[in-house]
Amino acid sequence: MKLNILIALGYFSGVALAAGPPAPPPAPAVPWPPPSALVRWRDPAAVPQAAPPVTLHVLTFNDFHGNLQTPAAPDGRRPAGGAAVLAAYLKAHRARDAADTLIIHAGDLLGASPPITRLLQNEPAIEFLNLLADDRCEYGEATHFYSAASWRAHPDPCHVIGTPGNHEFDAGPQELLRLLNGGNATSGPFLENPWRGSRVPYVCANVRDRHTGRTLLPPYTVVVIHGIPVGVIGAVLRQTPTLVPAWATADLEFTDEATAINAAAAELQANGVHTILVTIHQGVVPVPAAHGFTWHGPLQRIVAQLDPAIDVVISGHTHNFTNALWPDRTGKPVLVVQDYSYGMAFGDLTLQLDPHSGTVIGKSARVLPAWADAGAGLHPDPAVAGLVKDAQRAVGPRVARVVGHTAVPLTRTMSAAGESVLGDLIADAQRAALSADIGLMNAGGLRADLAAGPLTWGDVLTLHPFGNRILALNMTGAQLLGVLEEQWSADPAAIPRILKTSGLYYEWDPARPAGSHVVLACDSQHHVLRAAAVYRVAVNDFLVGGGDDFKGFGGLPVATLGPFDTEALASYLKTVHGEIALPAGPRIFVTGGTGGPALKCGQASSSP
Repeated sequence: MKLNILIALGYFSGVALAAGPPAPPPAPAVPWPPPSALVRWRDPAAVPQAAPPVTLHVLTFNDFHGNLQTPAAPDGRRPAGGAAVLAAYLKAHRARDAADTLIIHAGDLLGASPPITRLLQNEPAIEFLNLLADDRCEYGEATHFYSAASWRAHPDPCHVIGTPGNHEFDAGPQELLRLLNGGNATSGPFLENPWRGSRVPYVCANVRDRHTGRTLLPPYTVVVIHGIPVGVIGAVLRQTPTLVPAWATADLEFTDEATAINAAAAELQANGVHTILVTIHQGVVPVPAAHGFTWHGPLQRIVAQLDPAIDVVISGHTHNFTNALWPDRTGKPVLVVQDYSYGMAFGDLTLQLDPHSGTVIGKSARVLPAWADAGAGLHPDPAVAGLVKDAQRAVGPRVARVVGHTAVPLTRTMSAAGESVLGDLIADAQRAALSADIGLMNAGGLRADLAAGPLTWGDVLTLHPFGNRILALNMTGAQLLGVLEEQWSADPAAIPRILKTSGLYYEWDPARPAGSHVVLACDSQHHVLRAAAVYRVAVNDFLVGGGDDFKGFGGLPVATLGPFDTEALASYLKTVHGEIALPAGPRIFVTGGTGGPALKCGQASSSP
């Protein structure tokens, strides 16, 4: 069974207090379940030793986003993922040899979460990680700085390790540190009182406190496997400040990923640590090719700059599949994995370590589905299942209320032009909430499809987990056209950030150079957009604040402070008497594409 997993799983990750990054343009189907092929490498220079190699197992996952419950089946039939199911698989695999196994996640454990986690201030996601921890993992050690120089006397005893994604910074560094180190939220307590924080250490080498110059979190940790030190370095995408509210990262500096990783690797090597893993919240999009895949995204560039001491890169962010060997700066193969999202799959890696030199002489990986109806998924982990039930009871009454109905499914699946039915609906709702001429919505702010049938308040919160406020701006036609051009980066390899529209129709040409992609644009009456005319535009505060690298909204005065995105949708449901109709389209056209006939506008109107 194949499907466009980019759409089904929700490409990239948004922010908890601001809408997230963009969904990509349509791409060839990426396989689900994961390809079963084992990717492997063995050092051709390795010579047989009298002593057998030491085996290190590494289990990986990424972009869990607080999905305690099993998400919608990606292939339309077989369920996969969810906290108790994923825990069952991870613990079953760890049971093969617990002393030789690490569990590592690559960020966005929390944030952009369903109500079961979001309404409890993301604490259940940390509790899930705590339940994966082994007996050696202790509260109060989540942000402990381990020294490469003292690993022999003071190694990290915990064999579960995490790194932050962009979502971990949604509410600012103090909230991240509270979640990790303990202390009740102002709106708590929730399931645990007092909140004790994380038993699992977090590492991140490329985020610094501007005031102290120190990294916010430890750059690395060192665990010891049968006497061999293993360094684990963390990192998050440098562009995080464009994906979260500006205030959330005002006191932080996000540095170049490869530079920070290499500096940490040099420190580890200087102290005798020669097996080095990286867990980084950054990734690629795979596109099927004649022999395997081609990979598109910034992670390949980062890997190509890495020190040859780095053996494995555990990645995330794009909610996709990766299992490949890519060359570092010397041409040595680095094993790179990513395991989709929401706990639907996990990586099973095996490293062979030379017992004398402590270096990696062989490595292999598979990405495996976490089926909920087979294997370990038939016996969900009871402790994690108990956590899920507790969270369900805590939020159940708040999310069960039915607020509307849709006779047809409304999805984020995009046309060739970048338009989606769900995006049209939300742009309509936000435009209506402020009686605006035009509504604009970023795709990354839409976190779930709406299935046909009853629509609950929980569905609304799942669709809109960010708490964005809708604002009205007065913009000239020239300013609007400038914003539309910002959907394309100057980098031709970058993925366009196509906004969803209401009251605005336009056609774009992918072959045109940056700054001139828009061929034609017209208003709700199909009159050509006039450069000097002023239009009332409804847009969320994330975009106004420069999110997704949109600069054209910044500096414009806010004409009206509107409702939150959830309230805008609820208000829209009342105006249509709770029955959602299929939005009219198409609204966005692509030259030479399959987005429908070319756009035609009438004469310019005498008034906007």
